[in-house]
Amino acid sequence: MSFTLWFMGRPAAGKSTLASRVEEYLRERHINVENLDGDEIRQNLHPDLGFSREDRATNNRRTAFICKLLNRNGIATVTGMITPFREAQNQARDIIEPEGKFVLIYVKCSLEEAKRRDPKELYEQAERGDIEKFTGVNHPFQPPHNPEVVLDTETHSVEENVDQVIEHLESKSLIEDTPQKDYSFDLSGSEETEIKSRLQDLGYLE
Repeated sequence: MSFTLWFMGRPAAGKSTLASRVEEYLRERHINVENLDGDEIRQNLHPDLGFSREDRATNNRRTAFICKLLNRNGIATVTGMITPFREAQNQARDIIEPEGKFVLIYVKCSLEEAKRRDPKELYEQAERGDIEKFTGVNHPFQPPHNPEVVLDTETHSVEENVDQVIEHLESKSLIEDTPQKDYSFDLSGSEETEIKSRLQDLGYLE
């Protein structure tokens, strides 16, 4: 069974960064994976949607359906979505689970820290009233009740949080355990020729 890693949390919590790093790790392990970035999905597939509670739910539902289709075809997905309402969090699970394992990952970050690190200064704009229905300022945010993984981006580094995700996937047998020692390696044709030439010079090969 394939899986979906659903990174959720308030804006500027670090969802996209962690999702991208986990994606890179999975690709290095030769796992078929797609990263459905929340901003890119909204811009390219759902430009008709606003930021009302209903539109957010529709955005999450459509994204979950895409994850379901990919999982059905053996492709793992990672996605970073704010997903501020528990109803939508549960709905994403219900949509995906028949076809793939759903892993809800809460990217935890305080409002104060999110404001401090906000690269687009969206929190400041929302507090001035320039942005309506901005999560955590003038629109609700509901932390999940029972996420599979909680990543605290204030107290742990990106590498530590990525390791936590991978350890969870391994513990649930969603990916194979990382070998403790791996002595296998691949050589290019030119590298093999160069090594043989050096061994011949040293008298080890005729």
